[in-house]
Amino acid sequence: MNFLEVMKFRHACKIFDENKKISAGEFDFILEAGRLSPSAMGLEQWDFLVVQNKELRQKIREVSWDQPQITSCSHLVVILGKVAEIKYGSEYVDKIIARCEDKAPETIAQRRNFYRDVLVENFKNDDELTFQWSHEQCMIAAANMMNAAASLGIDSCPVEGFDRAALNEVLGLDTSKQRVAIVVPFGYRLNPQPKKYRRELSDIVKWIY
Repeated sequence: MNFLEVMKFRHACKIFDENKKISAGEFDFILEAGRLSPSAMGLEQWDFLVVQNKELRQKIREVSWDQPQITSCSHLVVILGKVAEIKYGSEYVDKIIARCEDKAPETIAQRRNFYRDVLVENFKNDDELTFQWSHEQCMIAAANMMNAAASLGIDSCPVEGFDRAALNEVLGLDTSKQRVAIVVPFGYRLNPQPKKYRRELSDIVKWIY
């Protein structure tokens, strides 16, 4: 499929065929698409949980509006947005800065000052502001993973219909460190794809000259 065909194939699949499983190689491809996604300041504000445990999936479903795709999918990915590690001065941020080994020491120092100014001035060391920023970056990774899956003929469904506080608790997360951003089930559709409705470009795009 070309890219537009991939976009037309992808839809929010609500019911997956529980008898069809994604191969290890194909799922690695999907995860790699997430790993290689762009992120603000290159901080990769995400971690991926792949939940295959049936009992845990059921608990996730119970706090996710009882949505059946949570338990019927082949692979369930929970994307976590970082909080503590994204704050300036964390070991994680220092590692991100230092991994550019080809950069001169003064360039690294300038980069560190730039990170400090952006992170402290914009997010003020506040957990809520920091998570919101991470959440936005997680959506980029989720979109790339879903499109990568679609390129293989694999379906997905972006899920934000859940009780975030309850889901964080189900997963045993320390919310000062990371929180659930989005849940994405992957698998193969059981039912035919419904018609896709979108506005026309003429309704969406305004050109400014």
